[in-house]
Amino acid sequence: MNRSWWAKFALLMFFTVLSVIYVYPTLARLDLENTKFPFKQKINLGLDLQGGLYMVLGVDFNKVFKDIVDRQASALEGRLKEKGIPVKNVKVVREGLPVEDPHITFEFDIAKNDEVRNIIKDEFWTLRMVGDKPGNYEVGLSREFRVDVRDRTMNQSIEVIRNRIDEFGVTEPSIVSQGTDRLVVELPGVKDIERAKGLIGRTAKLEFKIVDDKAMAPDQVAALVNEIEQKQNITFKEGQKFSDYVAKLNEHAKGRIPEGDEIAFERSTVPGMPATRIPYLLHSKVDVTGEELADANVNFDQETRRPNVGFQMNPRGATMFGKLTGDNIGRRLAIVLDNIVHSAPVIQSKISENGQITLGQGDPDALMKEAKDLAIVLRAGALPAQLDFLEQRVVGPSLGSDSIKKGAIASTVGILMVFLFAGVYYRKSGVIAIISLLLNVLFVLAILVGMEATLTLPGIAGIALTIGMAVDSNIIIFERIRDEVRAGKQLHGAIEAGFQKAFSAILDSNITTAAAAVVLLMYGTGPIKGFAVTLLIGIVTTVFAAVFVCRLMFDLYLKRLQDKGQQTISI
Repeated sequence: MNRSWWAKFALLMFFTVLSVIYVYPTLARLDLENTKFPFKQKINLGLDLQGGLYMVLGVDFNKVFKDIVDRQASALEGRLKEKGIPVKNVKVVREGLPVEDPHITFEFDIAKNDEVRNIIKDEFWTLRMVGDKPGNYEVGLSREFRVDVRDRTMNQSIEVIRNRIDEFGVTEPSIVSQGTDRLVVELPGVKDIERAKGLIGRTAKLEFKIVDDKAMAPDQVAALVNEIEQKQNITFKEGQKFSDYVAKLNEHAKGRIPEGDEIAFERSTVPGMPATRIPYLLHSKVDVTGEELADANVNFDQETRRPNVGFQMNPRGATMFGKLTGDNIGRRLAIVLDNIVHSAPVIQSKISENGQITLGQGDPDALMKEAKDLAIVLRAGALPAQLDFLEQRVVGPSLGSDSIKKGAIASTVGILMVFLFAGVYYRKSGVIAIISLLLNVLFVLAILVGMEATLTLPGIAGIALTIGMAVDSNIIIFERIRDEVRAGKQLHGAIEAGFQKAFSAILDSNITTAAAAVVLLMYGTGPIKGFAVTLLIGIVTTVFAAVFVCRLMFDLYLKRLQDKGQQTISI
């Protein structure tokens, strides 16, 4: 064999050995806590395979719209008084009206009728006119604002619940909205219902802390964290309690950071990329908490039209926040939610009741997303609405084991039938196909482990479908080679032409399947996404196995035939 073949063979062996290392802990069912095997990671199983907790939560919007209308009534009354228009008998009417559409009624001087109307139109886009008798107006929330409130409330609830679950130490939880007022939460592997319910339902902890850049520069903090991790062998893996990891770091950092300081992290997650952690050195003392925060929204700078985040403090919080920011102008203020830093802007001036967080430079769409996310985080200091547990199911391990067993049996039977067909119909070439199919499955499982993806029952179906697609690619190649042999070509030329002419058909079929899988991944939820992920991985490995692996083995097969002086091939 020539040098090129041996180089390709070495590459294949590298991928194969690496895949075996990745898959072995799962197939051997190793105890990752006690095993001496160097690679300690398994395939994550979904709720339908390993069991766990399934909950449907109802979001009660009664209090949400009640509080909003009360604030709107107070704001409107205050604004009219600022304009010199005294109002009286300001009332919030709820009886006989939908939960999300309470009305505000108030009386004023009839002579100010047009002026009041213009103020509401120009400054209160959140309100719509319902009744406009002279000197007596009735207003309600606008439709756009009500939709926005519902969306914000659902997003806040998801953000708070996700923070709670991350602390619970659940790998690959699923939290999605269902309709306009429900959340579906799936927690694989969780069996303690009451603890999970208590964790999800409790209030989030929002804190404002000063970043102690005077004691240590950011690069020094990062170097210290790296040093402690290496010397003390402290690591963090997704699925573990992040607070335990931070507590260990701070324990070993005592004496190396100022007394009264602590290390905290900002966690950045980009889809498809590993999570990054940015360390901060913060003052441990908390001067202002989320209890003093009234609201936060996305605003626009009047000059640059760039988005920023505005927030409002309650009267007590305004006093406390004014002192905190006034004493620390020029320093960074960390916004900490559940001990996770979400932003650390520089304090430009004293801030009391109303504050503003300016964002950096960049793409306007990206900045808008960042501003919205930060506003959600700020508002996530407490659950925005009461959550009612409408449904809960514990998926027992027996059901999960049964699903695995039946799925494995179905997949095994299907794969064996494919192997039997390939071996009987294509003989020695069929054996080549079988080897490539086995490697294909191995690569799929290894990639699932490497991506820390979750394998669900539909995912197992995706693996079985991958085998069917892979053997279809082999059939296309084999039939093209047969056509070339019938046309009178020599073995080497027939194999070369067969692979070349089959490649376009293989690529086209896999691209169309990948397009369908991408749509499922974008718009599907839960198990549907699991199926799509497995299918996309399978498409990549199928093309690699059919084109690269099969060609490599055919070249070896052809060399042996030539050494024996044979001029025919079993296809």
